[in-house]
Amino acid sequence: MERVPAPRRRRNSNFDFAAKRRREIVLHARHVGAAETEDFSRWLIAWVWHNPNAKDQIWSVMECARNMGGKITEAEASDITEQASITRKHRSADNLARFLGVTYAQRQALRLTTIGSVNVKKRARKELRKRRDRMAKEQRRRVLGMRPQSESLSAPKPWEKLGMSRAAWYRRNKHRSRGETTLSAATFLSGGDRPVSPEGGAGLSERGFASKKARGLPSSQTATAMAADAHEALPTELRLLALGLVETDWTKNLARAA
Repeated sequence: MERVPAPRRRRNSNFDFAAKRRREIVLHARHVGAAETEDFSRWLIAWVWHNPNAKDQIWSVMECARNMGGKITEAEASDITEQASITRKHRSADNLARFLGVTYAQRQALRLTTIGSVNVKKRARKELRKRRDRMAKEQRRRVLGMRPQSESLSAPKPWEKLGMSRAAWYRRNKHRSRGETTLSAATFLSGGDRPVSPEGGAGLSERGFASKKARGLPSSQTATAMAADAHEALPTELRLLALGLVETDWTKNLARAA
């Protein structure tokens, strides 16, 4: 049977990676004060790499320099555009970080996501993200009142002390409650309900029901004796007829019909 691959998740069509990368380059340039350094052109060149569809690239570079806190002339903007076209492009996250000198601390402070770092590589950043996510989820669980794993029942393992399986221990303790249970169901509570425990009073059977004598009802032996006394008061013929010992005309007709 041919294996059908799972459908790939479609990215948000409105997301513009190049625009986000340009914003992050401007953020880093302003953060480190790139406009006041001799390597100011580095950030402008990297910005031009991610602005290929500009109608007026020279004017765009001049505006970018102003957003970074600097100012360049039209001739300098033209020279930067030319340098960007002949310089080897660094488009990957870590390569661009090396080109601009972005550190991991700067990346975290500016919340950069499309630019890597020079001192923490991609795999290490992934592990750090997992750790932060795990700690954040644990903190949310603590806020909700959930116990840590070390304090759960899986740590002391009470079922091992009783010599039973974990599933059997949970089944046995599933119906525990803080209060006493009653004789009636929860939806049919009555004023006569009493606790099932022995402290609730004498006269309760092992199954939780009081005896017939305690409830004022005749037992099976008493009921038999009462029925016998009632038959004693009948005439002999009627008693024999009730016991099926006398054959009447209608019983004979019934036998012939059969």
